[in-house]
Amino acid sequence: MAEKSTTDSQVLPDIECACASVRRAARLVTQLYSLEMGGSVEPAQFSLLSALSGHPGASQAKLGRALGLDKTTLSRNLRLLERNGWIELRLTDDDHRERGYRLTTAGKKVFAATRAGWARAQAKLRGALHEGEWEAMMQVFGRVAGAAIVAKKRGKTA
Repeated sequence: MAEKSTTDSQVLPDIECACASVRRAARLVTQLYSLEMGGSVEPAQFSLLSALSGHPGASQAKLGRALGLDKTTLSRNLRLLERNGWIELRLTDDDHRERGYRLTTAGKKVFAATRAGWARAQAKLRGALHEGEWEAMMQVFGRVAGAAIVAKKRGKTA
């Protein structure tokens, strides 16, 4: 198991801005996952592949809501995955008028091949945290994301 240390986190200066703090954490975690996944698939691409693996036929709107991605960023990432031959847009089984994205055979292979690196990154990060911090982190991230949605909606009506 990885040695748990607060030394590295103490080197990082405190940031009073929630956005800057979350973005810094996201960048550092993304770097860890990218390193472990070997660079053939970026963590953001893996997230989309993972979402489609669990929910084949998901529409762009559903993917955007699930991953918290704006339309432009999501469109750009989906086009890249399509160009790589990892996903395809098809009519859904439920409603033949609605179109959704699915992993191709190549997409399923790259997702399966990258999953081991993702699992290593998960284990390394979890192992570097103290008892209970992983669960607390996941709960806080969910609450922060929900709070951002609520705050954004309140801002539109103000």
